[in-house]
Amino acid sequence: MNPTKFIGSAIALSCVVFASVPSKLSASEVSTVEKFSSWHELKPSDKFAKTDGVQYFEFKTANGSDAYLIVAETPERKSWQLKPIVNQSTATTTNATRKSGALASVNGAFFNLNNGESTSYITVDGVQKCDPTTNKALTGNPKLKPFLKTIFDRSELRILRGKVGRLEYSIVPHSAHVGRDMEIVHSIQAGPRLIPSITAKEEAFIRVEADGTTVDSIGVNRPAARTAFGITKDAKQIMLLCVAGKRQNEFSSGLTLDQLADLMRHLGCVEALNLDGGTSTTMSIAASDGSVQMTCGRDPETLVKTTLSVFPKAPKPNSKPISL
Repeated sequence: MNPTKFIGSAIALSCVVFASVPSKLSASEVSTVEKFSSWHELKPSDKFAKTDGVQYFEFKTANGSDAYLIVAETPERKSWQLKPIVNQSTATTTNATRKSGALASVNGAFFNLNNGESTSYITVDGVQKCDPTTNKALTGNPKLKPFLKTIFDRSELRILRGKVGRLEYSIVPHSAHVGRDMEIVHSIQAGPRLIPSITAKEEAFIRVEADGTTVDSIGVNRPAARTAFGITKDAKQIMLLCVAGKRQNEFSSGLTLDQLADLMRHLGCVEALNLDGGTSTTMSIAASDGSVQMTCGRDPETLVKTTLSVFPKAPKPNSKPISL
């Protein structure tokens, strides 16, 4: 989607109705999401390189759109870690995945197409890498000036470390207080929040400008390719989801934001965040044949400023190397 616009909406649509089945289904057997009641009933694809605690799935949504899902188990013993990648300028998700050695990546935060600068706060390894307040294309736009405070405070995923070293995942406004004895290791801002409720209006993705015009930059009510991050109950799993639009053209097919939230909830998420979507929507994975493959995205692949990526966890001293 055009990241130079900053709008969204929480207009309610009819919910997708799901029915459960008792057994796991392969990607070829799953025709719609009505055929499963949670991600547990999906059968992992053998396209993905075997990794402890990380699984890859392909299925179709209720309206027939192709969906691609990474589920990672969060207990500390699992051999993966989640963090953003910030490209020096812009790059494809697949190249970022390949060069960084990631296991899987999706496109990440919003950015300006004209200069490649992030319109979102990004922190990597405790260091702030992107600051939207320095983006002159954003701050100098007279139509956006009344909404900048809201834009700067949009929802972000935080990966925090506690005193004992345990990692926690949360989705909060950028200004949210960091708890005592906690530190932000990584963060990536996007929005709007999808679960527990859609905050598109509150985050100025939908806004009414001075002349009375209502603007919606991410087509909240229109089917489009979408990318999302989710957290399941008790933070047992995190999820990366891409839903493809027809030929990845904006608003040609895919899901509305309400439908995306419904799908994330149905998969088992109790918190979820919308990431950049539309033409940016891309997923790339480390494949079982040793290559890095784009499984969802445009051809030629869209250039993006950031990705949200799953990496193999670095081995501890005196431990055996991780085998992928």
